Amino acid sequence: MRRLLTLLHTYLGLIAGLLLALTGLTGSLLVFDHALDERLAPHTLAQAEGAPAPLQAVLDAARNAAPGHPPPTRLHLARRPGSAHVVRFPTPEGAVGPLEITVDPVSAQVLAVRGWGEYPMSWLYRLHYTLLAGQTGKYLVGVGGILLLFFCLSGAYLWWPRPGRWWRALTVKWRSGAFRLNYDLHKISGIYLLPVLGVVAFSGVSLVFPRPMMSLVAPLSAPEPFPSPSSTPVPSPERLDADRAVAVAEAVFPAGNLKRIYLPRRPEDTYRLSYRLPGEPWSAHGASYVWVDQYSGEVLGSRDATRVSGGSQFMNWQFPLHNGDALGLAGRWLVFASGLMPALLFGTGFYMWWRKRQGRRRGRTRQHAEQTG
Repeated sequence: MRRLLTLLHTYLGLIAGLLLALTGLTGSLLVFDHALDERLAPHTLAQAEGAPAPLQAVLDAARNAAPGHPPPTRLHLARRPGSAHVVRFPTPEGAVGPLEITVDPVSAQVLAVRGWGEYPMSWLYRLHYTLLAGQTGKYLVGVGGILLLFFCLSGAYLWWPRPGRWWRALTVKWRSGAFRLNYDLHKISGIYLLPVLGVVAFSGVSLVFPRPMMSLVAPLSAPEPFPSPSSTPVPSPERLDADRAVAVAEAVFPAGNLKRIYLPRRPEDTYRLSYRLPGEPWSAHGASYVWVDQYSGEVLGSRDATRVSGGSQFMNWQFPLHNGDALGLAGRWLVFASGLMPALLFGTGFYMWWRKRQGRRRGRTRQHAEQTG
């Protein structure tokens, strides 16, 4: 068993190592994606000070900046003081992602018009999640996550020290030659960050393959179906504006923090407002929702993410575990560090394989020379 695991660990690592290194390095950068995006594009930061503008004024400004485009699909509210609102429109023909218009939350002035997937951090997200290859690339990334889980388990088994050798198995010998140094770095860096790597790999697989994961969870606690209420069209429709819809929804979750507004585009659509409630794991996103009829203003339904079934809460935790947000800033730095590990493990593993291969080749050369000499 040990020999078989060694062969699988080695050669699957050589085959999938570059893929895992790429997804790991891009994932490390995406841990701080919004902060990096604001640093790379400072013109998208809010400029004005004072009372916030009505949300409908923000939507109207975005529509005026996108003449000829279909109506917007959602509004992402500013993530923090100094950030801007982002209004998202459907993907234009030939584009790789939706059109995004950044609007100052105070002045309602348009700050930027960008295509998601084209500016640096969104391009990096596409590379991390799909390898820029659509659904096929997404599945390859998911398979890479499964392999990373295998490497975590097989690496722990192969590393497990004999009695009395624990200290040696947990320390690096810095002056014992290049091969020994690479060997120690390979096993020790992997074992120290094994829990984080395992969680990141498992959550990544869950995000790529949510339905199979929900099927595995269902016997313990079935995830609840996501509600989909509809507005009731009226003969002379007068649609609520965004601010009135927010005023209605706030009565449902008065302690919630509004994160997004999914906008109605068809007569039967509703306003769907996303809130983050105290106790939710993901600080930058809300998993609790309120549905509001776009005509009457009636609350058609709500979903409290802290009160859903265990299976649904399990799925809600996967993304904030994957990017470290569930554990705060410390968790983000842990995930950032774990994203560097696949590249280190591939580099040290490749070096050891190459040195052994060179040694075997020299041995065969000497043996041949002795036999023919």
